[in-house]
Amino acid sequence: MSRFLRITGILLALLLLTSCIRTYKHDVQQGNIVDPDRMARLELGMSKNDVQALLGTSLLQDTFHPDRWDYYYSLRKARAKDTEQHLITLYFKNDKLSRIVGNVVSNEENPARQTKTVIIDEKPATGGIIQRGWDKIWK
Repeated sequence: MSRFLRITGILLALLLLTSCIRTYKHDVQQGNIVDPDRMARLELGMSKNDVQALLGTSLLQDTFHPDRWDYYYSLRKARAKDTEQHLITLYFKNDKLSRIVGNVVSNEENPARQTKTVIIDEKPATGGIIQRGWDKIWK
């Protein structure tokens, strides 16, 4: 009977411990990623083919407004409450880009989004996985 109680207690403790684990949630990206550098290369008067080669196919192509292309992008971080959203609307007249409307922040306006190059000097791993784990714990 004592052995049964021990096993039951251990199983109950394991069950309670697994309820403490947070589930993995991944970032959700939807739409076209609109790069500020590519937006800076857009010029009025560009053809539809040139715009499509630069930005890709638009997410929304309205059949009632064939001269309007919408590029939408949203990013919801796994545990964040806010969603980052960008909407770029391009208007064409006679198959040439005539107007750009949107809310993309350029790299100059947002220094946090500027690209940075980081070089990491890694030492080659020595020993097996158990030895490396042992070294991390005790050294």
